[in-house]
Amino acid sequence: MRPPPASSRVVTAEEMIAIDRATIARGVPSLALMERAGKETARHIVAWWRSGADGGARRAGAAASTRQPRTAARPSGVTGPVLVLCGRGNNGGDGFVVARHLKTAGFAVRALVAAEEDGLSTDARAQYESCSRGRIPITFLPDPRAWGPGSEAADAASNAAFLVDALLGTGSKGAPRGAVAAAIELAVASGKPIASIDIPSGVDASTGHVEIPAIRADLTVTLALPKVGLRLEPGREHAGLVEVADIGVPPDLAEATRPAILVATAGWVRSLLPRRAPDAHKGSVGRVLVVGGSHGMMGAVAMAGESVLRSGAGYAVAAVPESGVAALEARVAEVVKRPCPETSSRSLARGAIEPILGEALRADVVAIGPGLSRDPETSEVVRELIARIDAPIVLDADGLNAFEGHELRRSHGPLIVTPHYGEAARLGGGSVSDLAHDPIGWARGFATRSGAVVCLKCVPMAVLAPGQPAILNATGNPGMATAGAGDVLTGTIAGLLAQGMDAAEAAAAACFVHGLAGDIAARRQGRRGMIAGDIRDALPAALVALESGALDEEPVRGST
Repeated sequence: MRPPPASSRVVTAEEMIAIDRATIARGVPSLALMERAGKETARHIVAWWRSGADGGARRAGAAASTRQPRTAARPSGVTGPVLVLCGRGNNGGDGFVVARHLKTAGFAVRALVAAEEDGLSTDARAQYESCSRGRIPITFLPDPRAWGPGSEAADAASNAAFLVDALLGTGSKGAPRGAVAAAIELAVASGKPIASIDIPSGVDASTGHVEIPAIRADLTVTLALPKVGLRLEPGREHAGLVEVADIGVPPDLAEATRPAILVATAGWVRSLLPRRAPDAHKGSVGRVLVVGGSHGMMGAVAMAGESVLRSGAGYAVAAVPESGVAALEARVAEVVKRPCPETSSRSLARGAIEPILGEALRADVVAIGPGLSRDPETSEVVRELIARIDAPIVLDADGLNAFEGHELRRSHGPLIVTPHYGEAARLGGGSVSDLAHDPIGWARGFATRSGAVVCLKCVPMAVLAPGQPAILNATGNPGMATAGAGDVLTGTIAGLLAQGMDAAEAAAAACFVHGLAGDIAARRQGRRGMIAGDIRDALPAALVALESGALDEEPVRGST
């Protein structure tokens, strides 16, 4: 797989810590890094506040949030006061530097510290002393009760124009405790705009998991490189507008290690799309077999089959229970129907295996799962097809559920799986809540065990191939949370794969195109009322926009 450009890298906490250490080993003093971090963060905060402090209505690489923005209200010409909440570690040290530079910029500033004075880290203590010499009021409040209603801290928060969150940094793990937790609760309860340094306190920088309590920031100024937790929900929703501050990390150090996670860009996806020859015909641009359907679920097959064609493949065949052919015929004309033997519940029976295998011999790609049902006999059919089909396979929906309690591993051809959290938990034998704590980690582990390309329906979607960096999607919106959207994705992946793309590239490109189609559909229909058919119908427009190059020079804006 040709990965996205290194400039699209996002880092885990561990990667950022390693880069910081390498920078210090290169001869850049840690205090100099902290000073640069605080100065640049203060510059971003000043620009944000003076431009209107729009309360998080924007997102880095994302459109307006569904959360109602909190608009900063302040008398004309008045700046501050600003309340900086500091922790005991280096994030708190950054906060002290920010306080100094905000004062220099004309703000009245006060700092509250959720720790004992003698508990500060070495660098944080140096910055605290510098802050004190600058005559900035600083109060240490290590007792959680000192942050409660009616306290001095509560009064300071209620009188502040906005707050700066410098409580916990990227290395923080687990739920906030003690005075830090109390300070977070106070900040959230204040209702004031909040600017976070590096990562909102309570958000896991590596996974996007949010502990309780957690800051819901309006601005996050992240240091040196964007963090994974600012890209993945629910962390992304807590981050508000995200700005990246240059803190002086040498570029070669940031590029020295192989990225673990990259973000898809429009230019990269455009470069992957197959070129269509002038003498192309329907047989030369990809033939896909879609296996699925059951009583009451034929629409899923129709949606997937049409999406195969809308994404550029030339021929789509649907292998479905024989009683469903008439319904499918009435729904879509362009997809060829192959009637197959069915069970008493009108899903695919064991007798369908040989006819499907015959069709698979003529297919470039086989997609299995849309509308399939969880009939036990049909699940047996799926497992045998996976073992016997040689063509690349896209496995979705009840095709995945067929492997609950069974090992899914394929070594004789490409396999792409597209689980949502429930299907992923059934595949891996874990719980949805555990998976949601670290979706990228789960997908990476499953890709390694199964040999499959995993297209995980987290937010944003993530594609992981064994031994390759994870690719986070950059398109889509909450309106795509509608029945049938997954069938459109399955058809889009299969259609691109059938045109000769690498499996991992096809999965990542399809996620991007699918999300872009969803963004186009949302502009046409609105998010609340859009349906999967709107996404399917917008696929050609998404491809036109992508192939034109118009999206290459600017971030694609979506909200999943």
